[in-house]
Amino acid sequence: MKKLTKTLLPTLALSFGIFTNCFAEYEEKIVSNDAAAGDSFGNSVSVSGNYAVVGARFDDDAGNASGSAYIYFRNGNSWSQQTKLTANDAAIEDTFGYSVSISGDYAIVSAIQDDDGADLTGSAYIFHRSGTSWTQQAKLNASDAEENDQFGYSVSIDGDYAVISTILNGIIGGSVYIFHRSGTSWTQQAKFNANDATSGDNFGQSVSISGDYVIIGASGDDDGGNGSGSAYIFHRTGTSWSQQAKLTASDAAAADFFGWSVSISGDYAVVGAREDDDAGSSSGAAYIFNRSGVSWSQQTKLTASDAATADQFGWSVSISGDYAIVGAQGDDDAGSNSGSAYIFNRSGTSWSQQSKLTANDDASSDRFGFSVSISGNYAITGAQGDDDAGSASGSAYIYLTKNLVSNGGCEDALVGGEIPSWTEISGTNWTQRTSNPSAQTGSNYFYAGATTGTAELQQDIDVSEFSDSIDAGTATFYWSSYVADFNGSDESKIILEYRDATNTTVLDTYDSGFLHPGQTWTQITDTRLAPVGTRTIRIRMQSRKDAGGNSDGYHDNLILNTIASGNSDAPLAIELDSFSAHQIENSIQLTWTTASETENEGFNVYRKTGNGNFIQIASYKSHNKLLGQGNSTFQNNYSFVDNSEFRNGETYTYYISDVETNGLETKHETQSQAVKFVLGEEEVISKKEYKLAQNFPNPFNPSTTISYQIAKDTRVNLKIYNIKGEFVKELTSGLQKEGSHNVVWNGTDENGKSVSNGTYFYKLQAGTFTKTNKMILLK
Repeated sequence: MKKLTKTLLPTLALSFGIFTNCFAEYEEKIVSNDAAAGDSFGNSVSVSGNYAVVGARFDDDAGNASGSAYIYFRNGNSWSQQTKLTANDAAIEDTFGYSVSISGDYAIVSAIQDDDGADLTGSAYIFHRSGTSWTQQAKLNASDAEENDQFGYSVSIDGDYAVISTILNGIIGGSVYIFHRSGTSWTQQAKFNANDATSGDNFGQSVSISGDYVIIGASGDDDGGNGSGSAYIFHRTGTSWSQQAKLTASDAAAADFFGWSVSISGDYAVVGAREDDDAGSSSGAAYIFNRSGVSWSQQTKLTASDAATADQFGWSVSISGDYAIVGAQGDDDAGSNSGSAYIFNRSGTSWSQQSKLTANDDASSDRFGFSVSISGNYAITGAQGDDDAGSASGSAYIYLTKNLVSNGGCEDALVGGEIPSWTEISGTNWTQRTSNPSAQTGSNYFYAGATTGTAELQQDIDVSEFSDSIDAGTATFYWSSYVADFNGSDESKIILEYRDATNTTVLDTYDSGFLHPGQTWTQITDTRLAPVGTRTIRIRMQSRKDAGGNSDGYHDNLILNTIASGNSDAPLAIELDSFSAHQIENSIQLTWTTASETENEGFNVYRKTGNGNFIQIASYKSHNKLLGQGNSTFQNNYSFVDNSEFRNGETYTYYISDVETNGLETKHETQSQAVKFVLGEEEVISKKEYKLAQNFPNPFNPSTTISYQIAKDTRVNLKIYNIKGEFVKELTSGLQKEGSHNVVWNGTDENGKSVSNGTYFYKLQAGTFTKTNKMILLK
């Protein structure tokens, strides 16, 4: 597999100052081990934690277009093929791999031309991971399957729920099905149709699920004109699903195909409109929607900074936390339909383009951006038309970015300007001026400004904020500077000094030596400089030149980045599969799952209010629920309830960190989750002070945690009953102090014997307060 670091520029015209949407990213290209012409590897992609799945719908192991999918696993920064998935009943022209999705240890793959019930009825397959092995757990079909349904047109999975669409179901123009897992069994729980469904809506064109919410695209809907498109939000309460909202673009127009692609994460959703024409026919757009209570409203419209006719920006979309990725498979930077993708980042209520992604080896007809997915620090995009192994063999690209620069952007070498920390330490030849017409017209650059001599700039960067996740010897620094248009001979070099916490003692140095970069980006790596603890990197950039006809040579955009080395043998303390935050009555509950743990002492919880700073609100040192499992190769579930006094309408953002037994803390801020706290009408008048939360996990095996809160010191009784109302066990009884409490039930009765699987009820009595909740034990 191919790995490289490259620097992305948002536009060709560089301007002075801080580019917050410019960054150096790590790219790895993946292709299947048995790649062949016509496979269309990358037609669908999905990433979750350390795993990615890639569809190849035209693979021919079981006959022409029988299809396949591939699982990739991340170790450090290297991604390798772990297995190839095919259906147990694979057959010619099934197109297995048409749509894929992955969540934790489960993946779903569709085969829209499977013909079990009749021609082109379609199917979807669930695969489960145990260790390094993936096996087919279930084959899913619609309860009312009909010929030409193409069930599996779009699929998505999250936890124990999978959503599967068919856009050709009956006369209503598409349907969507929800399947739920109980143990190893998957059963259909619900079937959706839009409240205003009509033929040709293409309801189910795209689907996505996150927690209790599903979003469904209907690109053919005609509220704003024929083919203007729409999307629908459905919400789950218990086992019931209902339509919560219909989304349309604020500037909806005919033939926009809004809803062609959709994705949802927490309280945010993104919807693609590939045929929007703001920048020309089919230039494309995407829309961000935000939930407040039960209402969804458009927050912004996204377009590419270099939008152009036929780019089809919005062909594919994905959202995770504060980041969204949008594919533009028709972009033509490297030739017709070479394709691209764009990363957007949220700050408060604003979304801005952070970068444009293109493949390092992009070429005409690659269709890079045909499919996209983002999860945490990683994004993947498919290029089904790539031809490394023959025409349309296909490929996919995985990206990781981790900047050391505190503002996350590029640093221009500008003395006394927007970045005053740059200091001229030798020479008098650094000047700023507008470039001449022969260079990049209209941009400002920092020129050496003399026909001969040496000039030097210096800047210090505090890397302590990032050092908690980087060990010495396991990371690599990347720097780059742009130097061009010297008329005589020209050379430049970078010097990095690795200093102590006080920035006084030099611990190590790196000197690249003078280089002649010409008009190319130069990247230098050195693994000795990875920081530990509070450290500073001092950067010095030197330029020297001999006499020439003029002094047009310039420097621009000095960048320092780091990324963990793929060769490191040091394991991750935890593999964080999922993290979520939800309001439950007057509290906010955090839940997360780890796939494995190594020397994990426990977790800390961080929270910020609005746009404020994060502060630690809980630690494993004082909360037993936050203690880690030490070493574990199994999946572990955790929960934490924040019972603080919340302000109605305020947004609270959370993330967790894990702490190893050696004291090293790793913060998972990139997987932060935001919750807008909304009180019900009665609660605004008088906040409830007694609470009984839903047990977690639920369903569970072998144990679950029940959390509750009492308003004052009082006698508390918590009992378990079976579905017949028969007493099973008393978990607690006696006087308890006001505040939050947690009790674990291990699935045993009053005599310590394990009870059978099924539905149980837990009842809390605290003074005059009484409440009962339901839970399910699965074995």
